Amino acid sequence: MIRTLLVEDAPLARAGLRRLLAAHDDISVIGEVATLADGLAQANALQPDLAFLDIELPDGTGLMLAEQLGPSRPALIFLTAFAEHALPAFGVEALDYLLKPATEVDVARALDRVRRMSARNIVDTAHPTHLEIRDGTRTSFVALNTIDRVDAAGHYLCVHAGGEVHLLRTPMAELIDRLGAAFVRIHRSSVVRVDQVVAINGRRNGDGDVRLASGAVIPLSRTYRAVLEARLSAISG
Repeated sequence: MIRTLLVEDAPLARAGLRRLLAAHDDISVIGEVATLADGLAQANALQPDLAFLDIELPDGTGLMLAEQLGPSRPALIFLTAFAEHALPAFGVEALDYLLKPATEVDVARALDRVRRMSARNIVDTAHPTHLEIRDGTRTSFVALNTIDRVDAAGHYLCVHAGGEVHLLRTPMAELIDRLGAAFVRIHRSSVVRVDQVVAINGRRNGDGDVRLASGAVIPLSRTYRAVLEARLSAISG
């Protein structure tokens, strides 16, 4: 999930942005504030992955907030009614700059940039080589390089590895963190190992399906397509 903070002093603008973001199931809005001071406090406390910053705030500007966040700041997308603020926004390395009122297309384009950046910044080394799965008194250690996909089934996740299926009762987002950079989410209920993808079949609306080396065909949501394509490009050189 892309943990997102909204810093916008106009309630109607916040509500509109929240509605647009709700269409993207990999976005989780973890905080909403209306001032520079509260934005800085929430960014430091919550450590979001992404922040939407209004340029004009009651106690300063979104640009001032960006400068105070320091080098570990989240990805930044600025919102304003004034086009002349674009150049300063990119001067603080903003990923995008949206003029109000932002449209569905504007937000989708900006989020695709965030996803591509996230895909490039993923690091493998912090993750283990095996997945620990407990089933009552039995504990299995499944090698990650034998897992080709994981899909949701009710309250459980089905881990497909080496022709076997292991059941795991863990939130999908938590499992993705444990699996590491070799895996990518392609649907609300599906994760695949990137090097097992042999084909993407798209549809006009941006959705599609993914075929794996095992022959399995998994639904692909347009929400995750940009990240999958970026990851495939990265491993193909």
